Amino acid sequence: MKKMANRFMLLLFMIGLPMLIANCATKPVVTPVSPVQESTNSLATAVPYNAPQAITLYLSDWHLTEPHWEKAITEMILVFEQENPGIKVQLDPIPYAEKEASYITEIQAGGGPDLMHLHGFSIRSFIEKGFLYDLTPFIQQENKTVWGGEFTETWYPQTIELMQYQDRLYALPSDFMSMVLFYNKNLFIEAGLDPDKPPANWDEFLVYAEALTRDRNNDGQIDTWGFGTVGSVDPGFELRFTPILLSHGASYLTPDNRCSALNSPEAKAAFNFYVSLVTEHQVVPPGVTTQNPGGVRQQMADEQVAMIIGSGWTVPIVSGLNPDLNATETLAAAPIPIASGQTIQKPTTAWISAWMINRNTKHPQEAWLLLKFMTSRLADEKWFMDARVLSARRDVSGGLEDLGVTPFEPLLNDPFSKVIAEVLPHAQFVPQIKEWPQIIEIVNRAVQSSFSGAKTADQALRDAHDEINIILSNYRSPDETCPAY
Repeated sequence: MKKMANRFMLLLFMIGLPMLIANCATKPVVTPVSPVQESTNSLATAVPYNAPQAITLYLSDWHLTEPHWEKAITEMILVFEQENPGIKVQLDPIPYAEKEASYITEIQAGGGPDLMHLHGFSIRSFIEKGFLYDLTPFIQQENKTVWGGEFTETWYPQTIELMQYQDRLYALPSDFMSMVLFYNKNLFIEAGLDPDKPPANWDEFLVYAEALTRDRNNDGQIDTWGFGTVGSVDPGFELRFTPILLSHGASYLTPDNRCSALNSPEAKAAFNFYVSLVTEHQVVPPGVTTQNPGGVRQQMADEQVAMIIGSGWTVPIVSGLNPDLNATETLAAAPIPIASGQTIQKPTTAWISAWMINRNTKHPQEAWLLLKFMTSRLADEKWFMDARVLSARRDVSGGLEDLGVTPFEPLLNDPFSKVIAEVLPHAQFVPQIKEWPQIIEIVNRAVQSSFSGAKTADQALRDAHDEINIILSNYRSPDETCPAY
């Protein structure tokens, strides 16, 4: 019955509810508190959510700047307020590029929103800075799930691990999407390739990419290429290169995060393969060093490239760029190929975001109710229906079927999301250390310099390896050295 009720509510959402909640408000400044410690969270001192005097919670999310997401969140907040009449929620939109800096400034001043939404990399940084409210006491009071598991077992284990620090939990996972290979079935057919048999390994991928790099209009010039990828220095590089690194059995860093692991044979093979797609095999369009993710998606929309690496957002965006392509029918998705000889099971990386409570909140109990609602099965099913994002909940995206838990059927019946969900259990995250932005930019620039010919692939990777080891030197004792390249 509960599942049927959820579906009924979602149907009501899809036909549209009025936009009833204001989207902008000035957040209050509260008295600064010291960074969260285990003993500072007191459920007993929280104001009951059904207190006669209504309270206001401030929820901040970059998605509120995006129309389809704003509508989805507004509709969900309406439901929350109906279920919790003593709580009002004020929505606070913030640009994606400004959220971390804005939250840091506000929290350090003793203010900030009660509830925040951040992408994966920021979570550990915010935890270590003491910016987040410890959720552990709330978690400990939760009952077991309907299928008998502990509350946190609802989510994929690697996502919960990312939210923990010193055995305390500071956030709950939200959207979770693995990177997979997208390809144009029509271009496959034109090139004599079977669209039902995407490349399973990188050797096959290269054969396909060469066959797909063609002069389609017979003017003597190549106009379609096998693969499109990011070559500019851009945050989107990480999600496109990391699956190739992982699928070769390589890692960026050693397991203890104290040294670069780019000197391994597997890392060298992955790096050389990626660079060779441009410099040797020429299956990537010219001008790759200027391409960001948006440019690559435009290339796919224009049928300039036949294959790209993407995730749940790829098809909706490509469809919007060129409705005539009929992307939902023309494109297909497949797991990331693996290097020949590797036995890794569907290796890839993933995007993850999470909801968390500001340490400065005056209403921790009510903020917990809102956080739990925003990461509920109902909410995550709606996020998929409205924005095509997958959930970190295994009762939505799958993984609990052996325990009798049926995942969200529309998600698993979607030909693209089904592939993305299939590889979620194996998705790996990049190293969660504060130096990561510097590290990935070093790798990004190494690839770019190799693409442009400014350096050989070997020299670029060697330099990146040495630079990363310098950055990580603070984690090593004075007499400890890293393996040479």
